[in-house]
Amino acid sequence: MSYSKFLFLCCCLFIIACSEKTNSTDTDSKARSTQAKTRTSGFNPSKNAYFGDLHIHTSWSFDAFIYNTRTNPDDAYHFGKGKKIKFSARDSVQLERPLDFMAVTDHAEYMGVLKKMIDPSHPFFNLPVAKEVRDPDPRISLTAFAEIGISISRNQPFKELNQEDIRRTTWQEIVKVANKHYEPGKFTTFPAYEWTSSPGDTIKYLDGKQATFARNLHRNVFFKSDNVPDLPFSSFNSQNPEDLWDWMDIQRTKGIELLAMPHNGNMSDGFMYSTNQYNGSPMTLQYAQQRMRNEPINEVVQVKGQSMSHPILAPNDEFADFELFAYTFSVTVPPPSKPKGSYIREAYQNGLGIEQKIGENPFKFGVIGSSDGHNSAGPLEEDNYFGKFGSRDGTPETRLNTDPNSFLSSRYMSAAGMAGVWAEENTREAIFEALERKETFATSGPRMKMRFFVDYDMPATILETTDWVATAYKSGVPMGGDFKINKDKKAPSFLIWAVKDAEGANLDRIQVIKAWVDAEGKTHEKIFDAVWAGDRKIAANGKLPAIGSSVNVKEATYDNSIGAVSLQTVWRDPDFDADQLAMYYLRVLEIPTPRWSTYDAKVLGIDIPDDLNATIQERAWSSPIWMEK
Repeated sequence: MSYSKFLFLCCCLFIIACSEKTNSTDTDSKARSTQAKTRTSGFNPSKNAYFGDLHIHTSWSFDAFIYNTRTNPDDAYHFGKGKKIKFSARDSVQLERPLDFMAVTDHAEYMGVLKKMIDPSHPFFNLPVAKEVRDPDPRISLTAFAEIGISISRNQPFKELNQEDIRRTTWQEIVKVANKHYEPGKFTTFPAYEWTSSPGDTIKYLDGKQATFARNLHRNVFFKSDNVPDLPFSSFNSQNPEDLWDWMDIQRTKGIELLAMPHNGNMSDGFMYSTNQYNGSPMTLQYAQQRMRNEPINEVVQVKGQSMSHPILAPNDEFADFELFAYTFSVTVPPPSKPKGSYIREAYQNGLGIEQKIGENPFKFGVIGSSDGHNSAGPLEEDNYFGKFGSRDGTPETRLNTDPNSFLSSRYMSAAGMAGVWAEENTREAIFEALERKETFATSGPRMKMRFFVDYDMPATILETTDWVATAYKSGVPMGGDFKINKDKKAPSFLIWAVKDAEGANLDRIQVIKAWVDAEGKTHEKIFDAVWAGDRKIAANGKLPAIGSSVNVKEATYDNSIGAVSLQTVWRDPDFDADQLAMYYLRVLEIPTPRWSTYDAKVLGIDIPDDLNATIQERAWSSPIWMEK
């Protein structure tokens, strides 16, 4: 351990011992916590699929406030429950279907501070930056966004804005509101926040121009209950994720249960899944163990694109080029983010190689999707898309006509992703524990369900039985788990199952994506089409032909005349090698449907801009299953 890290730990322990108190809530919330320990009416030992959004910002986040968002965490949870809430670009927004679980994750940095700038009686009202924030000219407010964003990226907070008392009071209210909306068995909430590490830099282009940009190393931090720290650990405490993990480990010594979820590795410029530690030194066993202890789940898809795959890293994968947002942060044209070290599938491969060297895998995490909505609401649906940046992109006109060179536009962004978990019931305990064991999946928005198990001696006819799920749980290993290889047995069998969103599109195919490391330490990947709709045959090039499309682009419609309601099979790896470390996960593809840009073009009565896609193949990814020797 370095001297600086040792000093940091000592300081943290001293502060905790001397002054830190845990934040507990009122009698009613404690009663709810007790109630949650009792099984709810929906309890299912074979587990239910629940869908939620674990990444939402309100006006209590500095950036959302500058985007003209004025709604708060209470509004956000009402939105998650399916109710209408106010919206800066039109009267209201509302989900077509309520969520099962949710977390408000306002930024720890300047938490709750900017909302004070509109109060004439508050000292913040007359600050120069406050006048910029309030200016109706978006060019002026953008200046404020840049100034505040740069202070975070450079770890140089505005002293007058870095008010601990405001942040503490805001944090206490966030926890209180989460408890208020928690309804065990019906709607689950988690106290949470975002740690916004954005190390900045300046790049000079060939034409001599310069651009200031920031790398995304953000993590959302979640708590299992209302037993939380007095104050969140922010990037002003440290931009190094290893220091965040140290702080999290200290919280556990106090009985506080928590985990962190990285997101948008695609914008990290190669830092999120680097094969080195933050300071550039090689990974160690301690580093790998600490990372996985604190980060069992990663967010793989959201408004700012997906972080699973990039065509440069997976040139033989025709589906790798999906909703890419391969840039860093900037208020102007953002410099590109380096693909290497920024995407999860490469991290899965590298993790196996590191495990072979040091005995531990630092990238052995599961996946979810979420929204990163900054309107106290997540734009989860293609046909109900309202952007990320409030009034700046809240209408079809502002989205499709905004300067494509501006970062503060959702022109190149996605309708958001969604988190799927398999849990016994809809409670904090059950969902948090599903996250810990990585029995999770991510979708790009629709609510398709997927199961994934592995076992030796699994009968090929298991899916024909009525109790196949219970049987699979009894003898097999589900997604997110480790499967012990028995060299005396043949290749194991994988049970694969998916069903379409009940209100969405049919399924195209299910693919198995495999990564492994050979004896020389070289990593590999291969994609198998395991089961698909229709009577298509694998072509001579090893590819399954496209399913076709039923999309009417002009009318922004489609139908389910192609594809399947559900797909299932028992599959074996024809190349299985018991001597290799390997991992497998599923990718489920829907048939093509209209993208949000097509719905917007229909509303405006215009052609879809040439730089935007007309259709999308929505998808879901399972957490992996790892083969262990």
